Amino acid sequence: MSDKNHHIEIPKEFHSYSTGSLFDQCIDCEKHLLEDKTEYFIEKAIKQYDGFSAQEIIFEYAICIDCAERVRKSISQKSMRAIEKFFLENIDFNKRINLMNAYPENPSAWISNCLVSNSSVNDLTEYQIFAHCNGRSLNLSQMPYMVGGNTLEQLQYLLSSETRDELNDFMEKNLGPSPELAEILPGSRIVLI
Repeated sequence: MSDKNHHIEIPKEFHSYSTGSLFDQCIDCEKHLLEDKTEYFIEKAIKQYDGFSAQEIIFEYAICIDCAERVRKSISQKSMRAIEKFFLENIDFNKRINLMNAYPENPSAWISNCLVSNSSVNDLTEYQIFAHCNGRSLNLSQMPYMVGGNTLEQLQYLLSSETRDELNDFMEKNLGPSPELAEILPGSRIVLI
């Protein structure tokens, strides 16, 4: 892939499950997202059931780049260093680059395996997908990617209690104190925007 910021139409995997269409506003500040040059991220948590023939969207949201940066700044430096070290030590970057080059306009291929463990999405009961968008386009640079539930659990243990509290506050403020979410994700999931 020669263009580091190649854009394509946002695929259905990154449309809002609840509306069936593109995310149109930031979950935090409610900024309109579908204008050209409006950068934002999408995160979805998915649980698979019945031999993976059924899926449930546990949560989904889009967040503008400014709000995402503010959330990132709330993560302690110790936690951020631990997360960066974890990714550097556990991602096969050559394999990732080869995959991206082999499927330059097929983001489904980019999210078919966990970025860290390489587990197939078909073997996971839970995972999260992440995308970087610009207006109505998906930015194909380092994203999209998928992270499996086991990897998310490992990342959870790297976070300081201060960072966990900040991320839990973000989740509760924006996604609500859903009893279903607490039951499905008992303190073991984090937002990775």
